[in-house]
Amino acid sequence: MSTAMLMEWAGVTQDQYNQVMRTLNLDKDPAAGGILHVAGFTAGTLHVLDVWESQQAFEKFQKDRLAAAVQKAGITSQPKVQFYPVHNIYVPNLEFIRKAGSTSLPSAA
Repeated sequence: MSTAMLMEWAGVTQDQYNQVMRTLNLDKDPAAGGILHVAGFTAGTLHVLDVWESQQAFEKFQKDRLAAAVQKAGITSQPKVQFYPVHNIYVPNLEFIRKAGSTSLPSAA
């Protein structure tokens, strides 16, 4: 069953997030089991909403790849993470998602 992962990570900067994403190189080496990734910032906190094939898929990605990328970016704090089963996914504008999600790196704009 697909799983949603909500993460709040206080103190992570946009530059650190961008460095993590560059290190992960998800465009050429996608995360096994990853379905959707959305990230944004408010008041000095990184907010992430991911959809994964399972919680175990995220946990394996975190252990095998994400932890090293986070360490390389100099992030020493820990996030608050919640998981819950996905009940529904609705995408009313799939073409927008295709364009917006064409690269794992944030736009320069």
